[in-house]
Amino acid sequence: MLTTTPPAFSDADAIAVAVKHYGIKSTVQPLVSERDQNFRLSTKSGLRYTLKISNHAEQLEVVDFQNQALLYVANRNASIPLPRVIPTLDGQLHCRVEHSGEEFFVRVLSWLDGSVLHDSTANPDLARRLGRLLAQFDVALQGFDHPGSNPPSLWDMKRAAGLADLMVHIEDSDLKKIIAQTLDKFVSESKPVLDTLRTQVIHNDMNPGNVLMSNKQPEKISGLIDFGDMTRSPLIIDLAVAAAYQLGEGNDPLAGALPMIAGYHAVVPLQNKEKALLIDLIRTRLITSLLIGSYRSILFPENREYLLISHQSAKSFLINLHQLPDDEALARIRAACPCG
Repeated sequence: MLTTTPPAFSDADAIAVAVKHYGIKSTVQPLVSERDQNFRLSTKSGLRYTLKISNHAEQLEVVDFQNQALLYVANRNASIPLPRVIPTLDGQLHCRVEHSGEEFFVRVLSWLDGSVLHDSTANPDLARRLGRLLAQFDVALQGFDHPGSNPPSLWDMKRAAGLADLMVHIEDSDLKKIIAQTLDKFVSESKPVLDTLRTQVIHNDMNPGNVLMSNKQPEKISGLIDFGDMTRSPLIIDLAVAAAYQLGEGNDPLAGALPMIAGYHAVVPLQNKEKALLIDLIRTRLITSLLIGSYRSILFPENREYLLISHQSAKSFLINLHQLPDDEALARIRAACPCG
């Protein structure tokens, strides 16, 4: 999945697929995506949808896993603002489409209105609410499993040891040293404990680009999107991934993430072993972004701007967080998560 070129359907191709398989007559607007190809469909009546064309390397069981997870959460907690799966004309949750001699899986999801969070500021109150939303999502996913729930992705932090092969793509020697130390510590200290913690299907990518804020009520969260990295993994990883995008600049990098951690803990109380691992998992997420982004930007230079969209901030956060003593970080996390 990291090395396969994304689909290359034209606007006309997307329009034709939507009509043939979903009966949706629309105009289209291409959307940015890392591995797949997405279009916004807009009908004359004002309805909008997302047309998702999976990467050629994607497996059917993974596509079905993502669809079934969305259905499961919607049935358990309809208040969580998620897109809904739109069935094909013959009632299926996906269809197969041939293009340029290859076969692709295609899905349509309902459109959620709003502006992506990276266009606004995540203040402490919003960060806390984001933590609560992620926890509510995880609660709704409890008990769900599927044969496709464990895809072999390096974005799944429990597989972070496999990132070592990508170190050659980091040119900054000082940064490479920090990344190597972080990865070594994950492998030798964090991973053995991680394997003993509670595990379930998680979102695994609550970054600001996957959160929508209402256009009418700017402080209201209107959507959680992009389920392409969902996986079955230790629960604490979901919070670590999200918290890695809420770090602050300067001498107090953890300050921005603590309200999110507290918000999550208020809904899903963290276990002591999870609190102890959290800071190292946040660091590991940062090196994951740096390594995979650097690698894929070389493979796909035409998509370099998108692939490296968080590179500079991840580098800055990692350097600042590297200087924060573990005992100090843990003390602050414990203070943000009382009672347990």
